[in-house]
Amino acid sequence: AVGEPGPRRHAYAAMMYMGTPRDYEFYVATRVMMRSLRGFGADADRVVIASLDVPPRWVQALKDDGVKVVSVDNLKNPYEKQDNFNSRFKLTLNKLYAWSLVSYDRVVMLDSDNMFLQNTDELFQCGHFCAVFINPCIFHTGLFVLKPSMDVFKNMLHELAVGRENPDGADQGFLASYFPDLLDQPMFHPPANGTKLDGNYRLPLGYQMDASYYYLKLRWSIPCGPNSVVTFPSAPWMKPWYWWSWPVLPLGLSWHEQRRENLGWGL
Repeated sequence: AVGEPGPRRHAYAAMMYMGTPRDYEFYVATRVMMRSLRGFGADADRVVIASLDVPPRWVQALKDDGVKVVSVDNLKNPYEKQDNFNSRFKLTLNKLYAWSLVSYDRVVMLDSDNMFLQNTDELFQCGHFCAVFINPCIFHTGLFVLKPSMDVFKNMLHELAVGRENPDGADQGFLASYFPDLLDQPMFHPPANGTKLDGNYRLPLGYQMDASYYYLKLRWSIPCGPNSVVTFPSAPWMKPWYWWSWPVLPLGLSWHEQRRENLGWGL
């Protein structure tokens, strides 16, 4: 109809799958993150790539929050027999489905343990693949920007089938192997005229601030890019939504405040 907005060309996406002891906690974390994005005025769809066995009640709750749910079959992980394989990462390769979201020009793919501090829509100006190096040598896959492409998605599936080298058997190792030259790419600076970039870029650390960095000066002071997103890449039992983590990582109280503001305590 005349006057109705057209389909959005950008999306923030996360994934949900079942089979871990902490499925419910990550479901709650996903809702908190997606609601916080709405609160920061994100001009983008919010999408969850959900395994077919995610409970219908959870799917409906996400839809009620205004999230688009894309149901998918779990991708088979060909690295399960590796000596260093951690079974909790068995289904993280579902993250590759982000490349199949071809109705969007750009997607920001997210893990659910991200805590946004402000709007980050400028990320949609980045190139075909963009990620942060928390580790000086290996980029982190808790947040990355991608240009969806069925050709790339199909090629990734082919690389899984032929057993491309993957140091950790998870999404992190696969993507680091698939984009081996990212460290040599330029730093992303969003063009002032709003145009989108081509090619691959490194993202400033301010888009994936490891929570532990806060304790260096008891404040955020990351000089590289806007201080926009906190991530909690700790052991799973130290994620911020567990009350017992706060004596060690009191920054988790900020996550609980986001939950209180965006979701509340009753589900």
